[in-house]
Amino acid sequence: MGGVNNIVRLLRPKHWVKNMFLFAAPFFGGELLSWGTLSVAPLAFIAFSFAASASYIINDIADRKADCLHPEKRQRPIACGEVSLATGAALAVVLLTVSAAMAFFIDYSFLAYIIVYLAIQACYSIYFKNAAVLDIFCIASGFVVRVLAGGAAFAVPISDWLFLSMFMISLMLATGKRIGEAKLLHEKAAAHRESLTGFTPALLNDILLITAASSLVFYAMYTIEQYKNFIYTVPVVTFGLFRYLLLAKEGRGDPTDAMTGDRLLALTVIIWLLSVGMIRYGRLGG
Repeated sequence: MGGVNNIVRLLRPKHWVKNMFLFAAPFFGGELLSWGTLSVAPLAFIAFSFAASASYIINDIADRKADCLHPEKRQRPIACGEVSLATGAALAVVLLTVSAAMAFFIDYSFLAYIIVYLAIQACYSIYFKNAAVLDIFCIASGFVVRVLAGGAAFAVPISDWLFLSMFMISLMLATGKRIGEAKLLHEKAAAHRESLTGFTPALLNDILLITAASSLVFYAMYTIEQYKNFIYTVPVVTFGLFRYLLLAKEGRGDPTDAMTGDRLLALTVIIWLLSVGMIRYGRLGG
């Protein structure tokens, strides 16, 4: 029981795109192309990706009954019985072991952040996923920990404004994901995820708008603090945020699906990254 395709689906490699947050600190700090960063980057990315996949598997095992009520999640390998619980548990142990060994080789602090990430995911699976507001803070914390872990792995300090902007963006993405689930599940929302009963559509919309506005303000402050011409990337970020708000209102706010499924948003992110890269590493830095 299992099969290679089902094992790959269990790992959710599409969600590894979230681990690009590891490179936020060295990218903005001008250290992305340094030998110290390039030599560690592949190992750090794989280590965090393995840890994330292990947490996905553990969550799938814990949520297998609830996932059967979800029109999309019921197709997950463990929920539909294509991968056994024993196989999933064994794979999670292997991934955690390899991840810990890699992280230990990189830096003690990086390993500590991975442990913190796993603890947050465990708390989320056990309790916080059923507690409104706490659940989106848990999801957002996963993104923020990635940023902090990247700072530790590459020995790059994290700006206060960068931390705040990433935190608010993470809350926005988590809220967008909840809006998508509520729209998709309708009356079955409570049966699948209890925390959805604690959110009204108006409250989710308010949180989405507050976090989007806050993330834009904090990012603008970061650009002023960090590097002279970064301020010219704010219009691009503004468009990207507006595009994501549109997707979230349509029920397509899952961060991974939005990034990989909407070409305009993906193009906006690419343009933003190229703009930052040219300013930070090219002749546009002034």
